[in-house]
Amino acid sequence: MNKRRLWFWMISGVVLLIGGIVGGLGMLDRLPWQSGEFYEDPQGRFTMQVDRAWEQVETDGTHTEFKVTDPPMNMYLLVLQASTIDEAFSQTMQVLGFDPALLTGGGTTTFGDWEAYAQEDGAGLMYGLAGQIVGENAYVFMVKANEPGINADNPAVVRALTGVKIAGKEEIEIKSYADVEAVVREQVDSLAGSVSIAVVHKGEIVYTYAYGEANPVDGIAADTGTIYAFGSMTKPFTATALMQLVEQGKVDLDTWPGQYISEFPESWNVTVRQLLDHSACMPGSDRLTDGLIVKPEESFAPLEEIFTTYVKDYPDLVCEPGKVSNYSNPHFLALGRIIEEVSGEPFETYVVDHILTPLAMESTRFQLVEADERYAKEQFPAAQIDEFVAKMNEYRGPGQEALVLQKGEAFATLDDYRILPPWGGLRGTPSDVTHFLQMHMNKGRYGDSQILKPETVAAMQEMQTSIDGSPLGFGLSWWIKEDEFGEFIGHNGSTAVAENVMHFYPDLDLGVVVMANIPGYHPGWIAEDLVSAWMNER
Repeated sequence: MNKRRLWFWMISGVVLLIGGIVGGLGMLDRLPWQSGEFYEDPQGRFTMQVDRAWEQVETDGTHTEFKVTDPPMNMYLLVLQASTIDEAFSQTMQVLGFDPALLTGGGTTTFGDWEAYAQEDGAGLMYGLAGQIVGENAYVFMVKANEPGINADNPAVVRALTGVKIAGKEEIEIKSYADVEAVVREQVDSLAGSVSIAVVHKGEIVYTYAYGEANPVDGIAADTGTIYAFGSMTKPFTATALMQLVEQGKVDLDTWPGQYISEFPESWNVTVRQLLDHSACMPGSDRLTDGLIVKPEESFAPLEEIFTTYVKDYPDLVCEPGKVSNYSNPHFLALGRIIEEVSGEPFETYVVDHILTPLAMESTRFQLVEADERYAKEQFPAAQIDEFVAKMNEYRGPGQEALVLQKGEAFATLDDYRILPPWGGLRGTPSDVTHFLQMHMNKGRYGDSQILKPETVAAMQEMQTSIDGSPLGFGLSWWIKEDEFGEFIGHNGSTAVAENVMHFYPDLDLGVVVMANIPGYHPGWIAEDLVSAWMNER
């Protein structure tokens, strides 16, 4: 039986949630390997789980602060008197003495109960804030990177944020699929857009549901065949393609990537494995990821050209390779380059021919090849659409106003666009995604197709460790986590606004997929609710 926090972040009736365009923040979720000690608020308002290696900084009493050495950053937690998240974030910047101008133009997302926001300053230093209001108090968790290229979705941040426990949360119980549907309807009706769901158990899809408008401009309702952008849920597909080449003896996980792609910097002493578990420490930025989108009728530059430009623009790693996971989209750009160079096939062609087609994922592709009415149109908070367009004009050149199909009072509808394929470019249906999960739950086999060997699947689902032996939180591309139902393996994905999750529980032989074209509906909660409903209705 699942008890889920009952708290939805609504500001002026709209959840303020933008998200980095390819889903940096969208992958945030709870890690099972939190370890260390607890900091207890003297007033009993919260506890915070901290790592023993973090150094507590003496403050004037207005906030709690910890210094983290690897990756280099400072973390802060404040309890404020504020009625909105915006007001709380503004107070935070004032208390800590940071530039309040950093509160405009960034990307936001949800992370459990938290509304999270990230922005870089002129020096490329990342500022991340996460806030929630409980009773009369606003709780704000903030992180400031001390070197360029460190992302807000760093596992150290995840550990800290998920370790904050606030007293006084109301909970509800989820006992059936009907309860889940009620939650989805409440979320969608308070927002816009649509949510689609699929649950698979022992190789059979046992439940699907869709609610809302996939395309509010044309009044098209969502159904189980609605196609959504995957965002970073694409990464395990890229990893699966790479592991096929490992099986064939064409790629060695513990070899320097420059053995396969000549443009890989000699000074980057990393391995292919570290690309997969995000411990290669390659830098990322909003400008890089947000700028690498194209309209459906446009084409991307060759991956070799993109990667060559990337290493010239970002010549330095941001941490010690192998020591920590620093989630970064460019790791998968490098993997995409390896796949196409070693296989001799274009990256997209390889994934379609060797993974999607054998898995009968007929509605899943990088290109938009289905009828237009099948594609969910993303819903962007109208109050922030002008900032979004201005940023895209800066990154991609003038004329990005064409990305906005319609601007309503609360939400604007975006036109279709494509994300760079290796790190976030797939689009498909939740039911299609269950085929991929079935394969990974069934020792690499789907129907008559053996996509990966059983030992390869097991290796992908094994927790990777740092050079000092501590767990990184990742398998080979998969997040490895735990909740009240046991260990689960999965990945999240976001786009400009969409948020998705795919999880599978090996011990239950159960997979859940939640996809949407809206922000702020808490897909991680819904995924857990689906497991609770399945356990009660099986």
